[in-house]
Amino acid sequence: MFKNNQSFNNSFFGGFAYDSIISRHQDHLLVRINSVVCFDGFNELVKDCYDNSGRHAYQPVMIFRILLIQFLYDLSDREAMERIDTDIISRYFVGLSMTDNLPHFTRLNTFKDRLGQKRFEDLFNRIVKSCREAGIISDELRIIDTTDQKANVNLAKLKKLFKEDDDDDAYIDRNSKDKDAGFGRKSNQGKRWYGYKSATLVDPDTQIITSTITASANKHDSEMVKPLVEKEINKVGSEIEDLGGDKGFLGEETRNVLREHSINDYIIPRSNSKNHIEGKDSIGFYIAKWKRPAIERVYADTKRKQGLGYCRYIGIVKTSIQNLLTYLIHNLKRIVKAVNKIPHSPPEKTILLCPFLSN
Repeated sequence: MFKNNQSFNNSFFGGFAYDSIISRHQDHLLVRINSVVCFDGFNELVKDCYDNSGRHAYQPVMIFRILLIQFLYDLSDREAMERIDTDIISRYFVGLSMTDNLPHFTRLNTFKDRLGQKRFEDLFNRIVKSCREAGIISDELRIIDTTDQKANVNLAKLKKLFKEDDDDDAYIDRNSKDKDAGFGRKSNQGKRWYGYKSATLVDPDTQIITSTITASANKHDSEMVKPLVEKEINKVGSEIEDLGGDKGFLGEETRNVLREHSINDYIIPRSNSKNHIEGKDSIGFYIAKWKRPAIERVYADTKRKQGLGYCRYIGIVKTSIQNLLTYLIHNLKRIVKAVNKIPHSPPEKTILLCPFLSN
């Protein structure tokens, strides 16, 4: 079903050629990820996405590693392949020998389409679950927030070509190539954008993202609470104790969800709230409020380094996959940082997470 990768394992131009280089760069992020996370079992996990007939496919784990490099450095498909072809440590991370040819860059989109959104969600959840089981993250506190993503749509061009008159407010909906996108607004800033909202739960101590969903920008923040919380509880197995966030998440639906799952509600109340809200005078509330800025650092980092603020693709399904891969590589970076604080043996012996092995 999949091509063998014997050249990397058995040839002088395979793994042996990298030994001296890798030994000098043990602190390189890709080397550290390779030393902490085991990718064994990945091919078996996704083999049902492939047909047994026809030519043997490239190993899925290799394409997945290429995607990790692409999203780590915010590269296009072509740029990702060029980097792997010319950068020794990237080639090592992917598992190619010095003489191996790379897949055509179009294989990356084919791979994303083949696996689909649900399979990428499963991969993301597996890594978070492994972090929880390894004690890297706890269930104590989650911070919830959303950030804006601009759709891959040229609004100025649409206005120039299709707006019929000053009263025509529907010209974007009629002519946008991304029918899943919508208009959103940050009420405290008056900021308006066309595209999506990326909503997340974050463990503030490690800044690891534990749950994520993508929605049209016109969705209210409070609508994100239930799917985010229940996704982590059901797919990761977390028993969340406290939830903090800003006043945009206030509402009866939020209170009902948190009450149902016995989660302490530490959402920041509005300044003009006349009613006393249970728990808002507790130490837990002030801790949650103090730790809330951690999620802003997550968004700042992923927007600046991984291009989270703009959609690479068209449609909510592909944008969801983009966000899952963006947060997945972000989590791998944070895992490495968390593990670096733990005394350990040499990097090649520090495998802590095996997220892709069958349970």
